[in-house]
Order: sequence, then structure tokens, then C-alpha cells
Amino acid sequence: MMKHMMQHCCGPDGKPDFDKMSEFMEQQDRASVFDSIGWALFFIWIGVAWLMEVGLGWGLLGVGILTLGMQGARRLFDVKVEGFWVILGAGFVVAGFWELWNINVPLAPIILIAIGIALLYWRVVRTARKD
Repeated sequence: MMKHMMQHCCGPDGKPDFDKMSEFMEQQDRASVFDSIGWALFFIWIGVAWLMEVGLGWGLLGVGILTLGMQGARRLFDVKVEGFWVILGAGFVVAGFWELWNINVPLAPIILIAIGIALLYWRVVRTARKD
């Protein structure tokens, strides 16, 4: 975090640029607000889903939509979108539909295979392109 801040907040001459520093701090404050709102909405949704007994499929789908919606809002307000949460949100949406549609194939092995393929691609193919 500190290294990223130093790279972002220094001018071309390597000296601190106070305008860039204040922009960076404002960006971090907005990200913190989005994080707090996202967690608050998550707990509200879990409570409502539990009280209404909507079922696992709808619960997972709601969490996925909420997660993707928060990342969309971050993008709209020029706050860094976090790829991890986009992937996780998409996973929750898929798991929700998987449960709602009563698909008989287990989802976990498919996810593990996809993760393995993604890691191989990231490590082997991307690394080979850099060389």
C-alpha cells in the first residue's frame, strides 16, 4: 500500500506532489465508504433472507448481485474496482442459479477445475509472454 501510494503521489522528479497526495487520500476515503456500505447491505440482506426463509439459492443470488452491484457503483464513482470481488460475486450468482435450477452436477469440482486452469494460464502463459 505504501509503495503504491509513493508511486502515485510523487511527481516526475520523484518529489512529493501534494495535489496527487490529496487526490489519493480522497480516493481511499471513498473506497472505505463503499466498503462500509457494501458490508452493511450484506448483513441486511442476510438478515432479511434468513427471516423470510427465501432459501439458499435466492440467498446466494442476492449476495452475488449485491457484490457485483457494489463493484459497479465503485466504477461509476471512479473508485478502484476489485477484481477479486467481481469474481466472487459472479461465483455467488452462478451458485445461486445452480441451486435454483437444481442442477445435478456438483458445482465445487467444476469451480476447482476452473481455478486450476486459470492459475496455470496465469502462471505459464502470462509468464511466457513477458519473457
